[in-house]
Amino acid sequence: MASAAAPSDPEAPAGPGAPVVEVTRAYRFSAAHRLHNPRLGAEENAQLYGRCNHPSGHGHTYRLEVTIRGPVSAATGGVEDGAVLDAAVNREVIDRFDRTDLDRLIGPADGPTATTEVLAAVIWRILDGVLPPGRLWRLRLAETPSNFFEVDREGMDRPASPIPPRG
Repeated sequence: MASAAAPSDPEAPAGPGAPVVEVTRAYRFSAAHRLHNPRLGAEENAQLYGRCNHPSGHGHTYRLEVTIRGPVSAATGGVEDGAVLDAAVNREVIDRFDRTDLDRLIGPADGPTATTEVLAAVIWRILDGVLPPGRLWRLRLAETPSNFFEVDREGMDRPASPIPPRG
């Protein structure tokens, strides 16, 4: 018979029926990129990516929202220590991507070019690898006030459906 975790264990849930809560924290970083697929010609890239294909690139101040999910701890009354999450995001994401050229950090294995969709998937893989297993629940990356991208646990745990060709 398994024994219950000691109440002094900060990771211990509050007990049977303890609520599972989602907690979201927001961060900002600035980075530049150029949307350019090296497998395409100059004209195709210009048509596909428009002004975002400018040879000098362009920048954004990204807003990153990281949502973790877990049971409320009996010891702390919270899901995760905010300082622990902040340290992980700052060390693994902000320090790595802030004020950088994303084209130098995102390679062909990540995607054909440094789109924000690709960046969101890269950040997911990084954070999912350093946070407690299964704790990362959702990630939202806003490129502009009206252009944002979301990745969630359900979407990362199932294969993507192929997009059928236009008929």
